[in-house]
Amino acid sequence: MSIKARRAPTPASSLTRTVPLRERPITHSRGEWTRPHAVWLAVMGAIFMVSAMAVLIDAQGWGYDFEAYYLAALRLARGDSIYQSWTLAGPFRPGPYTLYLYAPPLAVAMLPFTALSLPVGMIVWVGLRIALLAIACRLMPVSSTVRWTTFAAASFSAATVSDLHLGNVSVLVAVLSVLVWRWLDRPAGGVALAVSMSIRPTMGLVLVWMLLRRAWRPVVWTLLAGLLLIGATIPLVGEQGYRDFFRVLGHVSDVTGVPNNLDLGSTVLRLGLPPIIASLALYLGYAVGLGAMLFSLRRDREVGYVVTIGATMLLAPLLWDHYLASLIVPAAFLAERGRPWGVALPLLTWLPPPFLPLVVLAATVLPLLARERQAPASSRQRRSPGLTPAAASVPAGNSTTPAAPRTGSTSPRHAGSP
Repeated sequence: MSIKARRAPTPASSLTRTVPLRERPITHSRGEWTRPHAVWLAVMGAIFMVSAMAVLIDAQGWGYDFEAYYLAALRLARGDSIYQSWTLAGPFRPGPYTLYLYAPPLAVAMLPFTALSLPVGMIVWVGLRIALLAIACRLMPVSSTVRWTTFAAASFSAATVSDLHLGNVSVLVAVLSVLVWRWLDRPAGGVALAVSMSIRPTMGLVLVWMLLRRAWRPVVWTLLAGLLLIGATIPLVGEQGYRDFFRVLGHVSDVTGVPNNLDLGSTVLRLGLPPIIASLALYLGYAVGLGAMLFSLRRDREVGYVVTIGATMLLAPLLWDHYLASLIVPAAFLAERGRPWGVALPLLTWLPPPFLPLVVLAATVLPLLARERQAPASSRQRRSPGLTPAAASVPAGNSTTPAAPRTGSTSPRHAGSP
């Protein structure tokens, strides 16, 4: 009886190649973007963003909000109160020119700009935020392709252009939101969250979400960072500076219906519907935001965080168009979790204003559709000791598993090893 020679089994590494999760393109479908496409889009986006600022430098509204921060820093430098006397005197509606509504740390941070003239300071402020936006996209905990594509989407976003043009801090809040995401449940993330809360108090909803998760350490780190921030600024603004801040916040009134406020209630009023319908729409938005945040507790922490970022916009009493700069967080997250269409969220800010609250609603709910987070191949192999290296190297979603090597054969290395 003759025994035919058998061909040696093909090594597992030649049957399939392990592609780390964060190095995969957005999708594997034919015709989808790859990293070179994403890089070119990012370059074109950067050119568009800088060109738009060059065109808008003399347009109406240029540096509108930056001037409010600049003048507050000048008052602080002179030893006066950061806040205008009329905001301390009684109720007022938000929106007037040079109105400063922020906590003292922002005015302290703007002190170096008082060494520059207002026009020069605004140009430096624009350049600084563009650089921070690029750094934030680079630090996103996603694949490089998604990072480049998200930067492109942010650059072409109407919310980003509006924020850069006005000199607002929404891009800065978006950057801090990315830092919290990257270092979620870590001390650095707590510092970023504390700073973002000092700029936009509704970011405190992330702290509430952490409490609901019983993530006690991140809560402690955030509170300690907030106390250190207050302690570092009190020598400059005094205790009275913080008393004035809470007094001014208490005087803000009649927010719903303020021109350019995009919250659901204000949008319904501008459409000519009765105030009772506006109130119902406003509370419906609150219910969706809080409900989505609570439902996200069933998912992994990244899903919950991204949903909560959307909720911070839904629950904001004032929702200016540039607040939507934070859409880069759900956009990148969805693209990374198998929903490449999500990266288009920042581009939806070009829609007419009545549609923008719906965009925020979508950005709050859509992260719940993201695919489950996949464990690295090495950890999957540790949890399943019987899994062969060949099987461990099959990318997720591939139903074809190569045959295991014959008993006694060895593989030069584990597919999931670094």
